Amino acid sequence: MRDSDKRQYTREWLQYERQQPMYDESINVFYRNIFKIKPIVNIDDVFKKTFVEWLSKHELSNFTGIEAFPIIHVIQGVTHFIDDLYQRCCNIQIFKNDYKYHWRLNNNIEYAIINKLDSNKELLISMPFPYYGDVHPEMYRILDECERLNIPVHIDSAWIGCIRDIEFDFNHPAIKTFAVSLSKAGIGNNRIGVRFARKEPEGSITLMNNFKMNQEPLMYVGAKFMTDFGPEYFWKKYEDRYYKVCNDFNLKPTKANHIAMDGHRPVGIRSLIRAL
Repeated sequence: MRDSDKRQYTREWLQYERQQPMYDESINVFYRNIFKIKPIVNIDDVFKKTFVEWLSKHELSNFTGIEAFPIIHVIQGVTHFIDDLYQRCCNIQIFKNDYKYHWRLNNNIEYAIINKLDSNKELLISMPFPYYGDVHPEMYRILDECERLNIPVHIDSAWIGCIRDIEFDFNHPAIKTFAVSLSKAGIGNNRIGVRFARKEPEGSITLMNNFKMNQEPLMYVGAKFMTDFGPEYFWKKYEDRYYKVCNDFNLKPTKANHIAMDGHRPVGIRSLIRAL
């Protein structure tokens, strides 16, 4: 069930499909005020610098190894990063229960198996992994196997904006690029983020950045959002209510502020948090 202002604090408002990230009136106030401010000069550079600082200021999680990826490109959300990979690599391999976008692109997708990875296909995997609201339980085994088979790995880190209590070192030799966006942090209607790469890849993202073709309004919104709200905003604001919902409805907490586990099934709890 999609969130709405008619939400009630009942089990019927748990979201078993398309779990929505956190959002509240503070974001609406932010949007109403933002366009009253003078635009930022050299917004591409300001946005990228602000993004790196935003990652480093996380207090509830710790991400290391970012300095090993000196090529920083603006992206229109992590889905843009994914589309670029499909275009450049043609065939990539995905694990089951990753971002459902892959299944929507190909309903007949054959998911990767750790012991049967295809050395001719590059691997894309989410960290945090959406099904678990955490790092994939086999993440480090997967990375080591990819290094052994010389499979380039690309990391979808779209969920960094909504998690806590995760430590991850991006500087594993198998990882070639990773991307982070602000959608799950609270501004999902403004698709904006950053791709980090060890070496400059070919493809549309590189071309768009080299020719300054990025959307300035989106970068402006993203830079102001990170400056005004900082990282982990919704965890710090709603932590007590998150755990109350889990306790009241017998759900297992995850590390994502809008997801809990009902048995072995992830469920969205944004509506219930907001109902409180």
